[in-house]
Amino acid sequence: MRLAAAAACTVPAIVAIASGAEAQAQEGGFGHPSCIASTLPAARAQARLIPADLKGPALGQVRGVVVRSLTWRHGQTIKVCFHTGSRKAQERVIRIAREWMQYANVTFDFEEGGAPRACKGDNSEDIKVTFEDNKGWWSVPGTNSRGQDPSMNLQFFGVDTPMLKNGQAAPEGPIRATILHEFGHALGLLHEHQSPNANCDAEIDWEAAYKIGAGIGWDKGLVDRNFRQLASTTSLNATEVDRKSIMHYSLPPTLFKRGKESACYVTENLELSEQDRKFIASIYPKQEAPMVVSGAPPTTVTRSAAKPTDSEDRQALVKRYEELLKQSGVDASKVRELVAQFRKSAERK
Repeated sequence: MRLAAAAACTVPAIVAIASGAEAQAQEGGFGHPSCIASTLPAARAQARLIPADLKGPALGQVRGVVVRSLTWRHGQTIKVCFHTGSRKAQERVIRIAREWMQYANVTFDFEEGGAPRACKGDNSEDIKVTFEDNKGWWSVPGTNSRGQDPSMNLQFFGVDTPMLKNGQAAPEGPIRATILHEFGHALGLLHEHQSPNANCDAEIDWEAAYKIGAGIGWDKGLVDRNFRQLASTTSLNATEVDRKSIMHYSLPPTLFKRGKESACYVTENLELSEQDRKFIASIYPKQEAPMVVSGAPPTTVTRSAAKPTDSEDRQALVKRYEELLKQSGVDASKVRELVAQFRKSAERK
């Protein structure tokens, strides 16, 4: 599991029980045919911070530093609003998304005047949710959500009882899993199957993946962005791969060379895993109570050294980003331009 670096396109559990076009995508593919995450302005803007000529380890390290700039502040109140959706649908999203708050030291603030907050349309809120059918399930990652409106789409979940195209009510479990997944992206998490520790690149039949992608309107680049393993870097905060993570795709066995025998084939994960809870708590740690030790006079100590301020953290990220670009041989004028853009992006934190 790791922090996100671009807009996140989801293959949610809900697809597994859909019908019509959705069922076709599940039976022969791995995503919703209308998924548009790769075209979002936030994704394109973030990609500009990663020069196209960077390769190998340098690419992974620069990408990792860019990733770290997207996390919210510890203890931050994140204002969330809704463009559309019934009151019951909005309250369902609120109830489910708040589960992340049990483990992450952030607050999702959904309400204003005792009701779910309506988006003002001036981009004054942090996360802007809409329910546009046939537009896919996706979320802009982390603090980049501030610059995109809407910043999250939850497809046909905006009614009291979401219905599949076969006329049946969509099961609560997959709806819940999809909402948890998308708010995981909003907190900055990427797909678990792309972890440097997952080793799924070797398991996937890429010719089959590209063929499936073409059938649902995905080009090779979009397939790669959603499935290729990310370069290993400590800045990505990659932990030991968690096959039970809410951020792990449940992909059809036909996508893998060894089918269901592949380690990367997992059944649908409908709840936050134990590692999901621990990892998000490590990214957004809650303040620990002071630990009192005996002595005369009594002394109160903390469990760890003082953490850098948000300003210090941003400055360190900008400095590291600049160092990596220079070490990678990027032209000096280009370095200055990119650093200025990166500093502006980091200040959104």
